[in-house]
Amino acid sequence: MGDQAIPARAYVLTTEECSVFDALPTAVVVFASDVILYANTVALQIFQADSIDQVLGQSVHKFIHPLDQERVIARIRRAETSHIINPPTEFRIYTCQHQVRIIALTSRTLLIDGRIGLIATFLDMTERCAMEKRLRDSDAQFQHLMNTMQDVFYRTDADGITRYVSASVRNILGYSPDEIIGLPAAAFYPDQDDRKELVEIIKKQGYVHDFPGQMRCRDGRIIDISISSTILLDETGQYAGVEGIWRDITQRRALERRLEELASRDELTGIANRRFSLEELEKRLSRYKRHQRDMSVCILDLDHFKRINDQHGHLAGDKVLREFSRVVQNELRSTDHFGRLGGEEFLLICEDSSIENTTSLARRILQKVSDHSVAISSQTSIQITVSIGATAMEAGDSTISTILSRADDALYQAKSEGRNRICWFAEMLLRDEI
Repeated sequence: MGDQAIPARAYVLTTEECSVFDALPTAVVVFASDVILYANTVALQIFQADSIDQVLGQSVHKFIHPLDQERVIARIRRAETSHIINPPTEFRIYTCQHQVRIIALTSRTLLIDGRIGLIATFLDMTERCAMEKRLRDSDAQFQHLMNTMQDVFYRTDADGITRYVSASVRNILGYSPDEIIGLPAAAFYPDQDDRKELVEIIKKQGYVHDFPGQMRCRDGRIIDISISSTILLDETGQYAGVEGIWRDITQRRALERRLEELASRDELTGIANRRFSLEELEKRLSRYKRHQRDMSVCILDLDHFKRINDQHGHLAGDKVLREFSRVVQNELRSTDHFGRLGGEEFLLICEDSSIENTTSLARRILQKVSDHSVAISSQTSIQITVSIGATAMEAGDSTISTILSRADDALYQAKSEGRNRICWFAEMLLRDEI
């Protein structure tokens, strides 16, 4: 190398003058002919040298990792011959204690003690590289989890815009993540007010767990979902968005609804059973107390039903109950409730219905039932009738037992007056006064 031309603009330095680099907070080494001539304090620390003699006079080859030797030496030769400033590069070195470290080094040509050499500065990147590897591994694990999980992970910002959604959303909603990211999360809710309610609860308590909701799929289907999410805050503690998971529970909810229906239905007639009917009466009494709208309650009882069972058998009686239920249901509004209290006794609740309207409905039922004959065999049909006791809900009603007691008294009166008729509790009082 002594025959090389000295660059016109070479940085000229003597070994003694290198001491000016001792106070620098970054590592500095000077070498010529691949031999280290100077290393400052920070460089010695990175090399884990117990004494300066472990570094000075040593070949740079000793410290460069074998797998990086060719690349690094090539850069050194290029800088020596071209007199360029090498851009930063990362490579592995061995320390004096035989540990591997990663450094980021940049160098330039200089004239040192009359010889062409290089001055290099470098930083210990070992911990940063390890951290980056951990982050890469963590990100890879996160992406693997996102790509394999069946639930949907999502993140929205403070404005409700979707900023991330996992790939599993394609299997559920039919949209790719790219089609959802950047859009308001509420856009996929059939009722956008549901999304507002979700966010308000999360803002209030910081999280939700198994919060019920619905979403609309690409094909228009509405699915049931369960949401578990937590609030995101910025560095000032202000609301910054929401992240969490939601899962498709459509099948589970369908099963739950089916079980609820089975639990609330009378097995024989298919209409509401006693428990559900009494619960419904409780709910409607609560609504009546709030709104004071007209509401009537009727108890219907099939006339001489025991005689049907005794003469034709219980199977015939069961058929009568089923056909009676069907006939009555055909006359009802969607808002009316009709259920079986037990045996041949039924409950009818008419909400938003005046006494006159309920009376009209009851008379239609009486007529339809009496006109309907029930075939219990190829040769035998029987006619049935029903008696109805009715009462209007009153402002002072506090329990359903009070209401049912009045309707039952009215039913008793209808039976006493010859059956196949409706009797109102108010009419009974009027008769008693007379």
